[in-house]
Amino acid sequence: MVRFLGSLALLGCLTAVSYGQSPSPTAGSALAAVAAASPTANQAKLEDLRHSFEQLSPDQQQKFLQNYHRWEDLTPEEREILRQRQRMREKKRDEDTAEAYQKSGLKLNEDQRERFRRRYQQERRKMEEQLLKETQERRQAGNAAIVEQLKKEFSTPLSPPGR
Repeated sequence: MVRFLGSLALLGCLTAVSYGQSPSPTAGSALAAVAAASPTANQAKLEDLRHSFEQLSPDQQQKFLQNYHRWEDLTPEEREILRQRQRMREKKRDEDTAEAYQKSGLKLNEDQRERFRRRYQQERRKMEEQLLKETQERRQAGNAAIVEQLKKEFSTPLSPPGR
């Protein structure tokens, strides 16, 4: 997440510059810090980010920019809370991956372990997305059934009180 947010700041700077705007102080300072480290490497990173951004659909670009502006509007405390949450998610994901490797009983070299880690996380992400989709579909079906039940219940005329 932190890498993503750093990339997000750089992309925001790149976007602002490409639209003839001056970058925000947050993005500008991030860009300045990165640019001071290695100008050639940073130009390549910026170019890669710009290229990646251009590969997104217009809807994805709009969503990305909306998220970027939402990030810019956060206070430093709110940003830190989000970073901490992301670090906790990453730590949990890494622990789950290590547990899966251990349970597999495999004895792999470093390269194979890294491939195992990537594949496990990729497959896990697919599975979680599928479960989320199924859960949302079941929820929608359940909600529709509840609405129908309530429609029937409330559409029957009530007898007047006292009769």
